[in-house]
Amino acid sequence: MANLLTPLLAHARHQTPPGPRGHLLGALHQVLDGRLYELLEHMWRAYGDLTSVRVGAKLMVSVVHPRHIHEVLAARRERYTKESHRARVLLGDGLPASNGESWARQRRLLQPRFVPRELGRFDHRIEGALERVIERWGRAADDEGVLDLDQEMTDLTLDLSLRALSNDYLSDEHAALRCAIVDAVDFVAASGQLFRLSLRVPTARNRRFVSSLATIHDFVDRAIRAHRDQSVPRDRKDLLSTIMDARAEEGSWMSDELVRDEAISLLLGAYDSTARALTWTWALLDAHRDVRARLQAEVDQLGGRTPLTPDRGSLPWTLAVIHETLRLYPPFWVFPRHVAEDDELGGYAIPKGSTVMISPFLTHRHPDLWPMPERFDPERFLADDAPRRARASAIYFGFGPRTCVGNHLALLETTAVIGCLAQRFELTGDGRPPVPEFATTLRPRGGLKMRIRRREGVG
Repeated sequence: MANLLTPLLAHARHQTPPGPRGHLLGALHQVLDGRLYELLEHMWRAYGDLTSVRVGAKLMVSVVHPRHIHEVLAARRERYTKESHRARVLLGDGLPASNGESWARQRRLLQPRFVPRELGRFDHRIEGALERVIERWGRAADDEGVLDLDQEMTDLTLDLSLRALSNDYLSDEHAALRCAIVDAVDFVAASGQLFRLSLRVPTARNRRFVSSLATIHDFVDRAIRAHRDQSVPRDRKDLLSTIMDARAEEGSWMSDELVRDEAISLLLGAYDSTARALTWTWALLDAHRDVRARLQAEVDQLGGRTPLTPDRGSLPWTLAVIHETLRLYPPFWVFPRHVAEDDELGGYAIPKGSTVMISPFLTHRHPDLWPMPERFDPERFLADDAPRRARASAIYFGFGPRTCVGNHLALLETTAVIGCLAQRFELTGDGRPPVPEFATTLRPRGGLKMRIRRREGVG
C-alpha cells in the first residue's frame, strides 16, 4: 500500500511536475469520459512541457518536449517499461507488449526481416493486394460511387498483413475474422478503458471481446498448424515461417503461446496504424489540391507501375507528403510508459508506480520544434536539415531501441498504395475537414466519405 501511495504523496508535496490540482479524484472523470486528449492538451498549454495530474489513485505525468522524451525512451529506458500495455489482453507477450530480455530476444529475431534490403520479399504481396483494390475501385468509379476511405484502407492493410504473415489474403471467407479483429481492436481502443474490468467479469463488452479473441486465436492456430504440416510446402519468406523456424531452432525460450502471441502481434500490430496513415493522407491531399497536383505529376512518371522496393527514393514529394501527414496525424497519438524506478526529469520527481504519457500529436505541434506547426507543409521534409530535425522532433514511429520494427515496411506500403492509386483515381470529399477521434489510433470520426472518379486519360 505504501508503494501505491508514494507517487500521490510526492504529488501532494509538489515534488512532481506542475499541473491541475484540487479535485478529490483528480482528472479521473475526464479520463473515464474519453477526454484524455483534451486533458493532455490543457496540461501542456496551461502548465508547460512537463506536467502531472492525479487520475484517481494513480499519478499521470505528461512529457511533451523531445529532451525529456529521449530520456524516457532511450537514455533511461530501463526505468520506463510497457508493464501496463493496454493491448496486452489482445497481443499477449508479443513484441509490442513485451519487456526485458524477452523483448530483446524477440527484437533480435524480427529486426533483420524488416531492414530495407529485405523488403523486396513483400513486393509481390503488395502488388497482389493492390490489384484487387484497383478492380474494386474501378467499378466504384464507373458508377460515380462514394467510398469510406477509412474502411477501404482498413481492409487493404489487413489484407497486406495477412499476406505478409502467412501468404494468405483477405477474402469473403475471412468475414468472421475481419469482424473479430475490428471488434477486438475497438475493445482495446475504447474510451475509458484505463481502468478496464477483468475479463472474468461477464459484461457484454467483455463477452464480445472474448469471443472475438477466440476467433483470432483459431485463425492463427490453424495457420501455425498448416505451417507445421510437412506435407504442405510453405512460403519461407512469410513472417510466420520466420517465427516457426526460430521456434524449431531456439525452442528453449519460445513457447507455443509466444509463437501465437508473436503471430497475432505481426497480424494486428501495424495494420490499423498504416490504415490511419493512409486515410489521413487522402484527406490532406483533397484539402490541398496544389500538393495533390504535384504528387500526381510525380507518380504519373511511373507509367502505371506500382512503386515498390526498386523505386525507394524515386518519389521524394510523395514521401514528403506521407511524412508530413504522419507529423500532423500520428496514428499512435499517445502511448504510456510505466515508471519502474524512481527518477527525475527537469528537476521534478517522477516516482515509481507513476504512468508517463507521451503524445506525438502534441510534440509534433510544439512551436519550438516546427515553424507554423499546425500548417500542412510537405516541404519541411525536403529541406537540407529534414533528417536531423525529424529524428529530434518527429516520433510517429517511436524513438530509441523500441522504434517500430516495421517502420520501413510501413513507409514502403504507404508509398506503394498512394503511388499506385493516385495514378488512376481522384478522390474528392465534401469540403468539411474530418474531425480527429482520439482512440488508440487517431482516426477521422465517423469515417471519411469521398467520391471516386477515374483520372482523365488514365486507366
